Amino acid sequence: MSRRSPLPLLALPALFLTASALKGPSDPLRPSTPEDGVGPFTRRRYWVEVEGATRTPEEVADHWRNHLPDHAPKWLAWFRGLDHPVPPVSRGDRLWIRMLLVRRGRVVIEHVDPLGFRVRTLRLHPDAGTSDFRVYPQEDPGRMVLQIESLLRTNSQFDRLAYIFGVHAAQRRNWELTLTSVARYAGGQIQNRGHESLEMPKLEHTYHLPEMPEVPVGATLDTAEHA
Repeated sequence: MSRRSPLPLLALPALFLTASALKGPSDPLRPSTPEDGVGPFTRRRYWVEVEGATRTPEEVADHWRNHLPDHAPKWLAWFRGLDHPVPPVSRGDRLWIRMLLVRRGRVVIEHVDPLGFRVRTLRLHPDAGTSDFRVYPQEDPGRMVLQIESLLRTNSQFDRLAYIFGVHAAQRRNWELTLTSVARYAGGQIQNRGHESLEMPKLEHTYHLPEMPEVPVGATLDTAEHA
């Protein structure tokens, strides 16, 4: 009498995690926070220093926000508007993302100011948290630092394993190519670039948002006051 191999039973947890990740959460368009994720709280920061830019920091930031789908490499992160065609991209707009041509993601524009914007993941995304896209003007004309900084946890154990086994390299490459494209639009030359990844119990963005009234993303002060 033959004995069945235990391998199929051992593979069941991995199959379950994969199926759950591909199916997505029951509330896919709810904004998420790091508390929704698993694993360590991680800050990932990528930056380039640009010299000789022919466009102002404000012009660069505005174009970056409205044309993010053009700056990101489509084979790594394919962006498009979820609520309407983009551009324009404004606070409260949601974006559809296809990562590595397979994994789905959704984000919402949480904050916009003259020198940058911040997006928050929705539940249908491999990560849970926020990413900040920012232009830092320097003292000398034409010099600026372009930075992408994420404060995230992975959304599931499946996404945590995927990140460990290679997705981190694709993510890094995606943002490096995005920064290179934005620097090209700025009209300058990249003098220096770098990246860092920190895992700590609690982290904060290097740029702090101004204090604002508690208004849901996508609403206005008028609609909130009369709700």
